[in-house]
Amino acid sequence: MQGRIWIAPLLGAILILIFVLLASIPSFNLPLFVHINISFYYSILSLIVATLLLLSIVLRFEENTLGVKRLAVIGAVSALSAASRLVIPIPNVKPCTFLIIATGYVFGAEEGIMVGVLTPAVSNMFLGQGPWTVWQMLLWALAGWSGDMLRKHYPNISIEAFAAYNFVWGFIFGTPLDFFTWISATNNFQVLPEYLLAGVPWNLADALGNLFFSLAIGKQTIWILEKYRRRFNIEFRD
Repeated sequence: MQGRIWIAPLLGAILILIFVLLASIPSFNLPLFVHINISFYYSILSLIVATLLLLSIVLRFEENTLGVKRLAVIGAVSALSAASRLVIPIPNVKPCTFLIIATGYVFGAEEGIMVGVLTPAVSNMFLGQGPWTVWQMLLWALAGWSGDMLRKHYPNISIEAFAAYNFVWGFIFGTPLDFFTWISATNNFQVLPEYLLAGVPWNLADALGNLFFSLAIGKQTIWILEKYRRRFNIEFRD
C-alpha cells in the first residue's frame, strides 16, 4: 500500500479537474457552490492540480535516483515551453505543442503529460488564469501522452511525418477550446458552428506554427532530448 501512495494526489488532481470543468458550464448548478465565485479561484486551483500531479510523480519515484533526474527534465522543458508562450509575439504561433509531444516521444508518457500540465499552469500566471487553463492542461497533457503512443507505434518516424502529426495537433488542441468558448458563453446549439468556424483561422495558425517548429528545429530538438535521456540512463518504456 505504501508503494501506491502516489495514487492519492493523482486522484485529488482528477477530482479538482472534474469540479472545475463542471463549474465552468453555466447550466450546471452545483448546489453546494452556488454562492462561490469559481472564476476567482481558477488560478489557485490550476496550480494545485499541477502541484498534485507533480507530487504524484515525486512519490512514485522517490525510492529511485532516476526520479530526480526525470523531474529535472520535466522542469527544464516545462520552463522552456512556458517561456516560449511569453516571448514569441505572434498569436497562436508557439512551439509548446511541438515541445510537449517531443518530450512524450523521447522520454515517455509521464514526462510528456507533466510538461503539458505545467506549461499553461505556469505561463498563465503571466498571460491570465481562467477556466481555459484547465482545458489547456488537459489537452496538452493528452498531447504529451500521444507523443509516447507515437514513439511506440513509429519509433523511427521521419521528421516530415512528425511535423505532419504536430500540424494535425493544432486542430486537435484548438477545436475543443473553441467548444469550451461556446459552452462558457451559451448552450445554444444553433450558434455552435459559428464558434467553431471563428476558431479555424487561429487553429490554422497554431497548426502552421507546429509545422514550422517541427521542420525547423524538430530533428535537433529530438536529438538533444535523446542525448539527455541517454545521459540520465532513462529507458523508454514500451
